[in-house]
Amino acid sequence: MWRILGNSASLCDRQSRRELLRVGGLSTLGLMLPAWLRSRDSHAALSATTPGGTARRCIMLYMWGGPAHQDTWDLKPEGPAEFRGEFKPIDTVAPGIQISEHFPRLARHTDKMALVRSVTHADNNHSTSAHAMLTGRPHRLSRENFGPSPDDFPHIGSVVSKLRPSRRGLPSFVALPEQISTTNGPKVPGQGGGLLGKRYDPFTVDQHPDEKDFAVPSLRLPSGLDLARVSGRQSLLEHVDAALAGWDDAREVAARDAYNRQAIEMISSPQAQRAFQLDEESPAARERYGMHTFGQSCLLARRLIEAGVGLVTVYWHRDKPGVDTTWDTHANNFPGLKDRLMPLADEAFSALLADLAERGLLDDTLVVWTSEFGRTPKINANGGRDHWGRANSVVFAGGGVTGGQIYGATDPTAGEPTRDAVSPQDLGATIYTLLGIDPRTHIYDALDRPYQLSPGTAIAPLL
Repeated sequence: MWRILGNSASLCDRQSRRELLRVGGLSTLGLMLPAWLRSRDSHAALSATTPGGTARRCIMLYMWGGPAHQDTWDLKPEGPAEFRGEFKPIDTVAPGIQISEHFPRLARHTDKMALVRSVTHADNNHSTSAHAMLTGRPHRLSRENFGPSPDDFPHIGSVVSKLRPSRRGLPSFVALPEQISTTNGPKVPGQGGGLLGKRYDPFTVDQHPDEKDFAVPSLRLPSGLDLARVSGRQSLLEHVDAALAGWDDAREVAARDAYNRQAIEMISSPQAQRAFQLDEESPAARERYGMHTFGQSCLLARRLIEAGVGLVTVYWHRDKPGVDTTWDTHANNFPGLKDRLMPLADEAFSALLADLAERGLLDDTLVVWTSEFGRTPKINANGGRDHWGRANSVVFAGGGVTGGQIYGATDPTAGEPTRDAVSPQDLGATIYTLLGIDPRTHIYDALDRPYQLSPGTAIAPLL
């Protein structure tokens, strides 16, 4: 007999109500799925569609640290030497569009891209500007090195998870290879469910997919447990639901059991299992993306959206705790970009676009390259560039976006937008609109307070 809190009223099968609650918790299964599966909302998705959006799914490539926009997407070859830097622009397949010489592969895909060169905001902090760019809403604070809170606005993927839950045992929102943190340790706000609750946090792998024998631990059954036993537990859960139908807290119990059933569905779902199995890809396919964490994360993102996941965020990772291998190039900007950062990004991003196009997925898959901010126009004494929220570039591709275009422009030093300024709110509205979600839709927090998804304006030429 299972027991947790002493004696209690027994049900007709001589198992106590609390004992059945214990079964409902699945603690004896030892399942390792993240907590978000145990608190996932079972309510029906809201109706929030808007005409015109053709993207069914989205891959966000988040370049943690803030790439130098003037050395990647918005070069200024005529500017003063202390501003323009070392890199030269090159022509691309799209007439009139030039990008950095260290993006030679991506230069062959600009016909698929819309380069937004006039993104701007006033925040130079990694933590709060990341929140703005991941959620489409500025943070209520403007400072560094603090963690997420229930008052944060939800990541766009969390909203997609609420409004468009995935089926077939798949998560709706996945973060790869792990969520980002500042050098001092706290996770950056804006990566999870925020005011929607932890039930809308992303499914996290927390393992680098370029590692040998990569596998997702939370999708494995514990030793000694097989699917037949799991199915038996699922059948028992159904009896629990019926037996507890009259109890006051039946809604809570039913919800918890629904979340447990979803955990079982993920573990027993062939689609979920296969989506995470990178070893099904040929060596040539894996090498095309690059045998590094960012490349293999992009490949895994393609597998996930192909299987039915709604949104995947691929974060540029930190190689070692406390060691900055991100795009935060305060020193040695040019060697860091040309020798390490840009070649890896060029390889993986170009492979992702080509692969999606070849598979017929690009037309309804939105791909967004973004980051928290750009970098200072003037090169500092350490050969680096510092944080600069007032100008940045974001790239859109696929998902119905008209490619081969540039939207907006910056001044001769890449310091300020000179036309068509775009805010994080506008970026959020654009992404939602391309996904067919009305940015005027309201979501609600735990106190039933309404929040509009975005007060911004979608970028019309991209739609």
